Amino acid sequence: MAPKDMDALDAWAAKGLDLRALAARWLDRDALAIPAGTLPLAVAPFDGLEIAETIATLLEGRLTMGSRVRAFERAWADQVGTTHCIMVNSGSSALLVMLSALVATGRLEPGADVIVPAVGWSTSLFAVAQAGLTPVIQDVGEDSLCLEGAHDRPVLAVHLLGCPSRATGPLIIEDACGAHGARIGGRAVGNIGIAAAFSFFFSHHLTTGEGGAVTTSDTELADACRSIRAHGWVRERSDRVAVQAAHADIDPRFLFVVPGYNLRPTELAGAFGIHQVPRLGGYVATRRANHRQWCAAVADLGLPLRVFPELPGTTHAGFAFPMLLDADAPLDRTTLCRRLEAKGIQTRPISGSNLTRQPAFSQLPRARIEGPLPVADAVHERGIFVGQSHAFGPEQLELLLDGLKAALLE
Repeated sequence: MAPKDMDALDAWAAKGLDLRALAARWLDRDALAIPAGTLPLAVAPFDGLEIAETIATLLEGRLTMGSRVRAFERAWADQVGTTHCIMVNSGSSALLVMLSALVATGRLEPGADVIVPAVGWSTSLFAVAQAGLTPVIQDVGEDSLCLEGAHDRPVLAVHLLGCPSRATGPLIIEDACGAHGARIGGRAVGNIGIAAAFSFFFSHHLTTGEGGAVTTSDTELADACRSIRAHGWVRERSDRVAVQAAHADIDPRFLFVVPGYNLRPTELAGAFGIHQVPRLGGYVATRRANHRQWCAAVADLGLPLRVFPELPGTTHAGFAFPMLLDADAPLDRTTLCRRLEAKGIQTRPISGSNLTRQPAFSQLPRARIEGPLPVADAVHERGIFVGQSHAFGPEQLELLLDGLKAALLE
């Protein structure tokens, strides 16, 4: 990396290689643009700055995680408001590391019940079981599609598609993988429970290509996460000197203190991330404004489907735009998706929909359903989402409205 008073790109420019100018000259802007007449699921949230930093990283010969990953971790912890951030290679890995660390540190007992929403992404559920815990599936709220209310056991609060879960319980564990910048009151998601998982996949608010992170202000938990992401190694822990002294008979270079994996990010992901974090405020402001406008405009059409406006006291991060067909709508979800896709509007089911109806559910040890799941069933049968982005404006809203009218009034 560059000297402390000079960033890497300035350092390379001082040597006669202006990487910013190089990236700006050769960047294919059309590859980052929205094709006319389309509403894609995602739009590239980066530009030449991330590309230039990545080139600098390669020129410096650093591929495995180093100073740029550490810089990203500091920036994301500051953004969320936590003491620690542990970067990993995906949001799914972040969930696995976080939940495994909760068990390793005794915050959760092996086999303990964890309340999991019936609607969510597959690895939100799988990671609970993979960490040796018991997923207990409960239905979601009809206005949020998230867990709501008070619970008597630990809760995996999934902030679905940018909508914050307002669930409470003796221990709140956050899945914020698609909710960067969402808030409950003045508190950012990622800093509501004991720990949170984020994803930085290409289609999310911010991207490191692939990537994820755990945020927490619990130092012991953070140390466990650092070990678990890197083979169980002691080397990145804040307490490593004491741990090494307690095991003086083992070479500290290869001292393993907890069962772990290799879920480390690359330095290239850190190079992307350090330039992504400052973009979040503007991105979320646009997504939130779009979400409000789209909810109002679609509702005004009077079509047989509902939308999910921002809830009072929360900030919706607008990861995607979900809709739910009425039970008596004149067409089914498959037909609606087909007609929208024909108009250039990409669609998907709402996350994994009712996860208990996925074939993988029966393979999860101890997982069980608690109570009826009418909202999850409705989402499974009639829910869709379309894309949302910081790059969307009036053209994408008009395309959506025209597509919905054509599909449902045809």
